[in-house]
Amino acid sequence: MRRRAALRADDSLRRMPRPRYLVGVDFSPESLRALDAARRLARRTGASITIAHVRPNSDVRAAVVEERGELLRGSSRALASEIRRHYEARLEAAARKGEKTLLLRGGPPFALAGEARRGYDLVVLGRGGRGGVEPIFLGSTVTRTIAQSTAPVLVIPRVR
Repeated sequence: MRRRAALRADDSLRRMPRPRYLVGVDFSPESLRALDAARRLARRTGASITIAHVRPNSDVRAAVVEERGELLRGSSRALASEIRRHYEARLEAAARKGEKTLLLRGGPPFALAGEARRGYDLVVLGRGGRGGVEPIFLGSTVTRTIAQSTAPVLVIPRVR
């Protein structure tokens, strides 16, 4: 009788949906460290990983932020296409086999929180912190994502 109950419990665990983790990256060392932490946790929990980058709404701003000023010489259509390819290539380079990538537009906290509402179980972010009060406060992107997200947010601290 006990063996049969144990088998039923095992079967129900197999039918549970696989956890989904959303990892926000800006390609900084802190965000890539958060991606590594998410991968370690996913190995333990069997979760899938989606790596998301939030690019600026403006293609011109994106080209400037990414130091791709040469893209500004072409048409706006060419700029949009090239900047999209640029970000997609960076995401693919960061991803490992089986990981999904996602390119979002807008403000990072709102874009990440909006994506998290699509059924993710956890959002993972790196803690950048750039000011003198760094040990006390989280950065604005992390703070706003925590406030907006319906999923729990795991913040990976900076290495000192």
